[in-house]
Amino acid sequence: MNISSSVVKMNVFILFMLLFCLSPLLGVAAICIFSPFLSQLERNIASVVVVFFSILFYATLQPFSDLAEYLHVYNNINNINIFHYTRFGKGIEFFILVIMKIVYFITNGDQFAFLVSIYLIIFSLLITICKKMDDEFYLLLFFCVFFSYGFVQTNSYVLRQIISILFILMMIVEWNKKSIIYGVLSIISHTSAIIAIGLFFITSIKKRKKLILVIIPIFILVNIIFYNIGMFSYVFDRIIRVDNKFSSLQTSQIIIYNSQIITAFGLLYFFRHNLNRSNNSFFLMTFGVLNFFLFWVVIDIPAMSNRLALFMCAFSGLLLYPILSGKIDFKNKYKVLIIMISVNLLPVLYVFYNVEMHNNLFNFMDFSPISSNIFDFIELISKRLTEELPYLTQGN
Repeated sequence: MNISSSVVKMNVFILFMLLFCLSPLLGVAAICIFSPFLSQLERNIASVVVVFFSILFYATLQPFSDLAEYLHVYNNINNINIFHYTRFGKGIEFFILVIMKIVYFITNGDQFAFLVSIYLIIFSLLITICKKMDDEFYLLLFFCVFFSYGFVQTNSYVLRQIISILFILMMIVEWNKKSIIYGVLSIISHTSAIIAIGLFFITSIKKRKKLILVIIPIFILVNIIFYNIGMFSYVFDRIIRVDNKFSSLQTSQIIIYNSQIITAFGLLYFFRHNLNRSNNSFFLMTFGVLNFFLFWVVIDIPAMSNRLALFMCAFSGLLLYPILSGKIDFKNKYKVLIIMISVNLLPVLYVFYNVEMHNNLFNFMDFSPISSNIFDFIELISKRLTEELPYLTQGN
């Protein structure tokens, strides 16, 4: 490295530090956008800062709606049989309950510690997935998800399903014997993972026809178990009951969710001759198509389309994996990710603007996600550590 480039990097570092002090959120955005130009060591150090901020950014939320409901369960975790809590997937979705039990025991029931622990799992998984997809652009890819409208909308509500999707993505990027472990973890996090697992089995049968002798008996056994524990009646009951409790998606939300995945598939088509054509890339794209189909099939059922098609709504940016791991040069990879971030830019900034105006329940950083400086952020974290966690609402 010559002297001039060292001076440039030092000036950029000072600029980032100033921006981070003025607004940690915008500082993290700048770090991620510039990250592909950093050295591997600098990028790894930056990733620690970005993930640490992301965890605390969400952990500053004052509980409301589903998040408040999770904390009610956490507060009573010692009175719950974690392997037979029928409210969570008829007892199948016990992963988050195990986390609650461990955190409650270690911290003596500290609620802020639970929020930090859950978001530590979520963002640790997300950064790992991004790094496995591309070691050079992983921070920019991370930001592509973190700064997406769908992720902001769902990461405060459907925690079990977010964790489940992340385990599915780990299953895809690993694509080896470890995938079985991640597949199991995804199901015990949220039973909607059965859609991705089913797709995995179908694609496996197509490539290895001998597996059909193993998969069909397993499929029959799983259906018998689900029937006996009442899972099918539980799912059907949830579907017919949601319309009195939840509202349908707004037209603007439908447009935003679809613009993300359509942009991703448009970019995949544009670079179709240079894509990574490995089995996991093909599976990821197929999973994206299936999500798009499911979104429109259940569009008229309130609170269902954006949950059943959560990958499409919150993680469309990760569909760029075949491009990032394909025969594409640095310049085009950077352009692709910037395009994807640009699609989400206005919707996310609008959400944060409404938070600042107190027109939105997403109360990041005490309703000041953009205007808070580093000292406001530190003061807020200090309050969370020393004072009782304030609730916005008591849940649904």
